[in-house]
Amino acid sequence: MDNYYYNGNGYEPYEKPKSGFGKGVLTGVLCTLLVVFMATAATIGVHGIREYLSSPPPQETAPAREPEQDTVKSGGAKGGSANYTGDDELLNQIVNRLSEIKGYVDDEYLFDYDEQQLADGAYMGFLYGLGDPYTYYYNEEEFAALQESYTGEYYGIGVLVQQDPDNREVTILRVFDGPAKEAGIQKGDILYRVEDLMVSEEDLNTVIARIKGDEGTTVNVEVYRKETEEYMTFDVERRQVVSVGVEYRMLTDRVGYILLDQFEGKAAEQIEAAIADMESQGMEGLVLDLRDNPGGDLDVMLDIADLFLPRGVVLTIEDVKGHSVPYYSGGNSFGKPLVVLVNGNSASASEALSGAIKDHGVGTLVGTQTFGKGIVQSIYPLRGGKTGMKLTTAHYYTPGGTCIHGTGITPDIIVELEEGNTDNQLEQALAIVEEQLGIRP
Repeated sequence: MDNYYYNGNGYEPYEKPKSGFGKGVLTGVLCTLLVVFMATAATIGVHGIREYLSSPPPQETAPAREPEQDTVKSGGAKGGSANYTGDDELLNQIVNRLSEIKGYVDDEYLFDYDEQQLADGAYMGFLYGLGDPYTYYYNEEEFAALQESYTGEYYGIGVLVQQDPDNREVTILRVFDGPAKEAGIQKGDILYRVEDLMVSEEDLNTVIARIKGDEGTTVNVEVYRKETEEYMTFDVERRQVVSVGVEYRMLTDRVGYILLDQFEGKAAEQIEAAIADMESQGMEGLVLDLRDNPGGDLDVMLDIADLFLPRGVVLTIEDVKGHSVPYYSGGNSFGKPLVVLVNGNSASASEALSGAIKDHGVGTLVGTQTFGKGIVQSIYPLRGGKTGMKLTTAHYYTPGGTCIHGTGITPDIIVELEEGNTDNQLEQALAIVEEQLGIRP
């Protein structure tokens, strides 16, 4: 099967098969769940396109609540209508219908309005008609914020969040040491409002951009806490927050443990260093914890896959035209008993790595069904470069050719997490590693 890259106008084949860490065209994220609020730097991608394998979750919805009163939008000159004729029958129909509607608005609408907001609403509505929760139109303000999030240094409040693609509910997966934790925000809180922005009405990138800001300034956020069924408001100072990213320790004198928050930054180097350190302590088997990991950067995931997989395909991405791009590992197989912990919040890059480990037979998956995010989004700047759109453009497949979108990955051993102070999923993972080491019968 040929390999292809996007050259700005279309897809062209690579001169030779891709190998090694798989650094290439997809320089974007396997996650639309970004880590919040640490200093970050990146680019919008090759040829102005940044591709994502975005993630999601929360399965519960906050109780309905009356929205705040909308403010009246003012300004905007009123104009007449105009017809469009062209070869595209659908476009002709849309433009002429919008022209008819605008005529009524100009003649009969009671209030002043902003013409640009009216136009932005029309563009968003057009994409909304696709029925795809991952597709989104960015107005000038939103697109500028999105671009800045990849090119500048910013400050935030120190949480990891994830958005449900269906109801746009944003759940806080993890709270790092920092301003959010100090203010009283907790894991599991549902982000309801940021300043005057209603979170469930926006794309996650827009929400994150609103929370980020200058160091030392404050942002007003409102959350819904399911345990107490109450809405809580916090004024949180923006500061630079450093995510630990990778945590590790020895569970026993022969079994190590690594927790990965998400696939970003220097996670691959941190995992490699953790493995080396624990091997020096006598580690002979490992538990890799990807629970509540929403995904992250594709290249980071490929680097981590290179630590655990034999030489071969990690994942394959295929677009609507059938163009397929496989990504390979470098062949530095871990070679020790390995158990990977997953759950319903393990999404995107977590699923790609878990699926590759399972298909290559180099580890055992323990936990519950993963989220099921097996499609790719691409960011396209629109004409003029001030606005843009995110569009679902491809599926990705595990090495065995499975598309996990909508279904997720079923663990080799299903273990539901029990309530209480003990982690029964981790205990089961440890038992499996020790059994493979011959410590347990």
